[in-house]
Amino acid sequence: MSRTLADDLARLQSGGESSVPDLVSLLIRQAVDARASDIHLEPTEGHVAVRLRIDGVLQQVATLDAGLRPNLVARVKVMSNLVTYRTDVPQEGRIEGGVHGAPVDLRVSTFPTIHGEKVVIRIFDPRKRTFEIAELGMSDAVRQTFERHISRPQGLILLTGPSGSGKTTTIYSALRVIADRGQFRKNIVTIEDPVEHAIPGVTQTQINSAVGLTFARCLRSLLRQDPEVIMVGEIRDSETAKIAVEAGLTGHLVLSTIHSGTACGVFHRLLEMDVEPYLVTSSVALVLAQRLVRVLCPKCRVPAEAGFQPRGCPECLHTGYQGRTLLAELLTPSDDIKTAILARADASSLLSLARKSGMRTLSEEGVELVKRGVTSQDELRRVLGEAWNLTRRGRNQTDATAE
Repeated sequence: MSRTLADDLARLQSGGESSVPDLVSLLIRQAVDARASDIHLEPTEGHVAVRLRIDGVLQQVATLDAGLRPNLVARVKVMSNLVTYRTDVPQEGRIEGGVHGAPVDLRVSTFPTIHGEKVVIRIFDPRKRTFEIAELGMSDAVRQTFERHISRPQGLILLTGPSGSGKTTTIYSALRVIADRGQFRKNIVTIEDPVEHAIPGVTQTQINSAVGLTFARCLRSLLRQDPEVIMVGEIRDSETAKIAVEAGLTGHLVLSTIHSGTACGVFHRLLEMDVEPYLVTSSVALVLAQRLVRVLCPKCRVPAEAGFQPRGCPECLHTGYQGRTLLAELLTPSDDIKTAILARADASSLLSLARKSGMRTLSEEGVELVKRGVTSQDELRRVLGEAWNLTRRGRNQTDATAE
């Protein structure tokens, strides 16, 4: 925390309840200036911890007096049109129209805890959005294959990765390319939860489970609207999976996300959702597993045994990193992979076949970024976790067998 911020917080806290509006405004302004995606106000027994998620990592920037917590929460609720007197149930709201000259939208979520309500404020800054595929950080080979497949007239394109791995940004980039391409405008429709950004030339719908407007129901009805390109925010259940697969077989280009650790794991996830193997092999055109890794600050990175490592400077807020880039594992099913899927082969067998067909795993892509000084080995371990060890171990075993 900078000395200026610390001084401002101390001054505002000493002002008591009357200074709470200015205190909330200061925290939001600080988060926007720090390029944060989220603000966390976490109550504990003795204080309120203020943490910012910067480049995907939570960092504590301040602690506030516990006595200010009720007024802090109430102020945020008022700004986001939430019910102030209900502290026993979760609530969600939005703050629109910009903050201190910055055209940002804020999504607010409150959650009851044993020490009071926790508040999380998500920051959506349209000025920082990247919707050009060439700027996402894909390698040339991955980008060219991805762009070729989103030009297809039909098929199912699936993205996988944990929350916060940039899947929505990648899909939005693809939709923008599709909407802008060609002489004739296509009928492009999305089903999302929630709609994060309006895309010109695209019809967007937000699901509402409270009234029965689910992904499956929307998708089933949408197919009667003569769509050419469909984006389904997430395949969560068997019904949605089956409809999406069938849509990809019947003349529609379908883009969606599904939770799985790796590209090969997507096929097992579909089979677990009771999608028949022959439908999976016939419809899935491409799978892209992705993660976001932090980029080393060019001002302060220092040489290490393998590439570079972070040091920290005022330019990067003393984190050693500045911004993030994409790690992508792209798989287009070969005939051998399709045969293995029909036989319900295990994940390791699919991975071996995928690597033989030319797929580079997330860790292999990461090794290249380390060699080029883009990121560090510690960052790859943080992002990939056990997958970092498993994929590297699998590569070493394959290399040893080849020898």
